[in-house]
Amino acid sequence: MTMTCAPPKANFNAFPINLGVSLGADAIERQVMELQIMFYHSITMVKHYEETLKIVDKAIKEYSEEDWDGYGAQPVDAVACQNAIWFSRLLPMNIPVPEIYIDTDGEITFEWYLAPRKVFSVTARRNKELAYAGLFGVNKTHGTESLYDEVPETILENISRVLAE
Repeated sequence: MTMTCAPPKANFNAFPINLGVSLGADAIERQVMELQIMFYHSITMVKHYEETLKIVDKAIKEYSEEDWDGYGAQPVDAVACQNAIWFSRLLPMNIPVPEIYIDTDGEITFEWYLAPRKVFSVTARRNKELAYAGLFGVNKTHGTESLYDEVPETILENISRVLAE
């Protein structure tokens, strides 16, 4: 019997990447894709991810030219857009939708901002990396994590840290 399941800490709508090579694995992947399509058409899911998809769509349309800002900005990177969408799907539903920006290097940044010294940002890069930085009063953090089947614990902890009252 072949079975698929999401890890316990993963978002229920972000299924693990299929590493299988059998016909059964292919069939499960098709079923998972069908489930994802149904999830993304539900009202709750649409509301949660609508803003990300709008901004990424806008980025593809408006920021696809070289020098879009008049200061030498890179065109938005299509792979970074796909990674940003994937990252947004992995975020748990209890995390508020962040502000989303297009960087001048063509990458996409998610930012949770509460005050000048209470902010955390994550940039989805084309190489499946998530670069992050945060200010928490006098404390700060930064680093990179890989983007796979779930949001890295470090990033979730820092999002919670910035949202804590």
